[in-house]
Amino acid sequence: MMSVTCSKKSAFMAAGLALSLAFASTASSQQSQNKDERPLPSVAESTTIFRQLEPELQRFVDRQPRLPGQEKHVFVRITPDLSTGIVWIDLDSGYTPKGQTEFSEEFGDKLGEVEAELYEYLSGTVGFKYVIARIGGKTINEIFPPERLLKRKDQRSTRAASGPLPGLVLINPGHGKYFHHGENVWKYERPTPYAGTTNVYEDDVTPQYASTLDTYLTSRSYMYATDVRHTRDILMPFIEPESNLPWKDLAARYYIKSLLPNEGPKIWNLYPNGKPGNENLREYDEDVMARAKYANHINAETFISLHTNAAGPTARGALVMTQLDDPSSVQLSNNILCYMKEQINALENYSDFVIRPALVNGSNKAEVRDPEMPTALIEVAFHSNTEDAAALQDSAFRSAAMKGVEKGYRTFKKGETDCRPLTITNVPAVTGPPRRDIPYTVQFVGSPTYPLYLRSKVVTCPPNYLCSQNSTQYVSPGSAPGTLNAVARCTTAYPVSGSVIVLDRYLEDSDGVKSPMVRTSITCV
Repeated sequence: MMSVTCSKKSAFMAAGLALSLAFASTASSQQSQNKDERPLPSVAESTTIFRQLEPELQRFVDRQPRLPGQEKHVFVRITPDLSTGIVWIDLDSGYTPKGQTEFSEEFGDKLGEVEAELYEYLSGTVGFKYVIARIGGKTINEIFPPERLLKRKDQRSTRAASGPLPGLVLINPGHGKYFHHGENVWKYERPTPYAGTTNVYEDDVTPQYASTLDTYLTSRSYMYATDVRHTRDILMPFIEPESNLPWKDLAARYYIKSLLPNEGPKIWNLYPNGKPGNENLREYDEDVMARAKYANHINAETFISLHTNAAGPTARGALVMTQLDDPSSVQLSNNILCYMKEQINALENYSDFVIRPALVNGSNKAEVRDPEMPTALIEVAFHSNTEDAAALQDSAFRSAAMKGVEKGYRTFKKGETDCRPLTITNVPAVTGPPRRDIPYTVQFVGSPTYPLYLRSKVVTCPPNYLCSQNSTQYVSPGSAPGTLNAVARCTTAYPVSGSVIVLDRYLEDSDGVKSPMVRTSITCV
């Protein structure tokens, strides 16, 4: 969804960052022998890095094409907040186009490009919380307050009177085709094909993800998601008469129009004559705005948008945008990030697929800034990268990614506020006589999908013992959450006193998610 022009880090910047990191991570390197486990330097430890990045970000802003009314030269500063971990980008007030009185997606995209550029530099380098841009000391929400904040302020929201509909989840399946009034043709909103292809487009791929997510919400989150709807008619193959295209190909504006024909001025026909200078794209602009307005109109309880990302050819991974000023949206999005990582990385082919841990500011997107309910926009991967583009077309990857989104939603609704990957917290060493059950208890954290399996891998086996891999199935959670009752055995009739069977035990759920192995033993007496 994002259109980002990411400049390639120069050799000078890379060398400078490497030198800074060498100093910043000295302490953490002493805490861990495993390079992959070293914590990233904090914002407070990275002031040198920010000073080095500031000129680079200035050059990026200088190269940005200007919108009408934007000043040519805009001064840029990076202002890290050492106490909160937020990295602020401060831009001159001239970055706001003169005379602009309301939010526009074009302006939001420009500001989002600046945030994304710095995010790219910091990701995997500094342990930051958020990257947020300010113009003249104000955020975009302060300059152009979204409807949800205005309604909250004056207490006149229709949702405040009626409240959200419990269990109503609205999915936006990305973009679709729109009518271009200048060329009098129907066009993809995202017309650039996926890297490595000539005929695969975001507008056609995201509905597959939405359909998969719908299936998992309906089958796995049925206690919470009692009504799942979409902003596009993604399953309708019949022709829409005005466009002569299948309904499933069209953008949200047209489906919403068919559902709410009398709500045009409020939802899907906001710009009947187009914005000044943008008249030919009026239906594109209306589509962008209609998604959140429709979510508010139907009183959805949760709003989830699915997109694929675009940037330079090296940018990779999944990320989540949200309303950083709304705690519920932040919690929903953090849970989604946690379990997307769990589910995707459980696949052997995607064990190192990048899930970016820092949430992205969504105030630059109408689809995120205006909804009056917990909201998450998922950029599943970068279709501008050949490896990510191939993953996006893989049904196994699609299934795992959407299982992660569903699990994030479900754990959010259950009230889970911390990321809990499947992990054994206690598995005791046991001692017992031969050929008799030795009961023991395993304790774990996480939210596994049942049936759950406790598996064992033999590390060492004494001579003349019969040691084998074994597995115990648990069909459903027991009465004590996070606890499994199990039995072990000495596998010989004539044990040598003190003989020890050494085992690695781990959990694996029905989605293939595995816990780290924990070393334990059985001592035979």
